[in-house]
Amino acid sequence: MSLLPQVMKTPFARPGPRRRPLALAAVLSLAVLASACASQSSGSSGKGDPITLGASLSLTGALGSFGVDQRAGYQQAIADINAAGGVKIGGTAHQVKLVVLNNQSDPTTASQQVRNLVLKDGAQAMLGAGTPPITVPQALAAETLRVPYLTTNTPVGAFAAGNKSGWKYSWDMFFSEPEQAADIIRAVNRFPTNHKIALFTDNEPDGVVERPLYKAAAAANGDQVVGDFSFPVGTTDFTSFITSAKAKGAQIVVGQMDPPDAVTLFKQMKSLGYAPKIGIIAKAADFISWVNALGHIAEGSLLEAVWLPSWNYPGTAHIEATLGKKFDNLGDLGTATAAYSVVQVMMNAFKRAGSTDAAKVNSALASTNLTTPYGLVHFAKNHTSTMRFAVAQWQGTKTIPVWPPVKGAKLEFPMAGF
Repeated sequence: MSLLPQVMKTPFARPGPRRRPLALAAVLSLAVLASACASQSSGSSGKGDPITLGASLSLTGALGSFGVDQRAGYQQAIADINAAGGVKIGGTAHQVKLVVLNNQSDPTTASQQVRNLVLKDGAQAMLGAGTPPITVPQALAAETLRVPYLTTNTPVGAFAAGNKSGWKYSWDMFFSEPEQAADIIRAVNRFPTNHKIALFTDNEPDGVVERPLYKAAAAANGDQVVGDFSFPVGTTDFTSFITSAKAKGAQIVVGQMDPPDAVTLFKQMKSLGYAPKIGIIAKAADFISWVNALGHIAEGSLLEAVWLPSWNYPGTAHIEATLGKKFDNLGDLGTATAAYSVVQVMMNAFKRAGSTDAAKVNSALASTNLTTPYGLVHFAKNHTSTMRFAVAQWQGTKTIPVWPPVKGAKLEFPMAGF
């Protein structure tokens, strides 16, 4: 088995219709912008003050890869909207301005920055970061300020549970935890193993919620969880867990962990001679930083890919022609695509509200029914829109779809890194 070339080191921080050719990128770009923001009416040329959007992103720290990808998606969407003339509200065209702060993957900082962006920078709506430990505090801050907040990269169950009294101004568009667990187990079962799983989950909300769901999905597929290992975020020694998984013959590794901890886990697995046949650490392995940090050890491991070009939603060709030049793997590109679509949904709400009034924009968000490059967005009563989920495989620095299966995709087995 050959290994594709390694990348330069950087800081770690259902199948669908046939894809449209890239030659249609410009046409699709205009279609996307028209559906998201509406084209300008003839006979009106008024220009209003810019609409300011705020975003407190995890650009550094344990979740740094999320923030870098989300910023790229937000910036591209806003650039496209402004290039098309801005957002038209009540006959007046408004350009869109984005103010970004780095919360350094710290929940307290993320919450305070939402307040600063609204009260000091004049943000009229907030674009969220990623993962429940960051986005839930942000959303709670937005609630107190009564400012519309829209995020992604936060599983919908964890988001909905983040406010026991119910969200009023905060919204989320991402996959559901049961679907994530079921699809990950389906993905690992595409490979010939002994169906014995070692499960690694941390004590963050993602890990706590996913742990029983992984176990249930495994049982439903005839798999056996022979090692059920749970631990605090920041754990640095996994020796006892790895030794147990190895002794019990677990050929599958499934996990839900922060990126730095998962890198440590995989390195220790390698050094202790534990060689599972296939594995995925959700959240941690979803970015090129996983490959940069692990090198050959990452080869053949799986990742969450929240978006596939083969789903071919409107605007896919434009995404590939723009963001695809920055990100050539499904993990990073999917995160950026989701962020791009967040901007479309938010600005579509401004347009339909016919106003920059927060309450009116928020009311428009509630009635969203918009197909974006990320898929159809329609919010349920709990303020979440459930999006599709996929799994891919790292092959060098490229990614190949695993689940849902894509015709012609050639998968590697076993993981060459071990």
